[in-house]
Amino acid sequence: MAGKKRLLILTCVYITILLFAVAYYTCNLIDKAAVTSFKKLYSAYTQALYSTVYQMDGDTGCYFSSDKRIRNDFSRCDRFYKNFASNLKVTRYCKNNALKNGCIPVYKSYAHSTSCAGFSESMMNKFNQAFVMNDNTNIIVFNQPANVQKPLFAVDSNGKLFPNKSGYDLFSLVIMRNPEGNYSFHPNVIHCLPHEKGGIKNIQDVYK
Repeated sequence: MAGKKRLLILTCVYITILLFAVAYYTCNLIDKAAVTSFKKLYSAYTQALYSTVYQMDGDTGCYFSSDKRIRNDFSRCDRFYKNFASNLKVTRYCKNNALKNGCIPVYKSYAHSTSCAGFSESMMNKFNQAFVMNDNTNIIVFNQPANVQKPLFAVDSNGKLFPNKSGYDLFSLVIMRNPEGNYSFHPNVIHCLPHEKGGIKNIQDVYK
């Protein structure tokens, strides 16, 4: 009888270890897939940015300036995002209540600082505009205050699939403009998002 109990306990231990191993392996596969997806998205979004700049005659009215002597411009962000979205294959749009309306999932953590309130739990779930692509990825526009869009948006590289956390499948893209009028995304790809341990922070980390 004692031998059977030991065998049963050992069997349970082995099954538990096996389940943890499978879960760990699966999460790693998801993370790698998310990074691969982000590389493709980064290229596609860069191309969409260039196309939008061209459509708006070189001045989007929605950017942060890389030169402190030149002011940031948020005056036409609403128009910019409409044009930008049209250059991506968008299948669904949530003007608000993105979580309730199924455009975004629940994320592991959210921004807490006042300066990054546009990515707080309340703003992301209830007030920020969100677009869903035909590959089920999504973008969430940074609003601060509500209904005031900024040149910053979050990108979920695998949509509602796990892990749904910053630096793994959730990134942010900041639209920059240099003194020569050229546009690009800031190299910090989690700006205003929580820095999760082991996650990607800079674009260089994605391509190394």
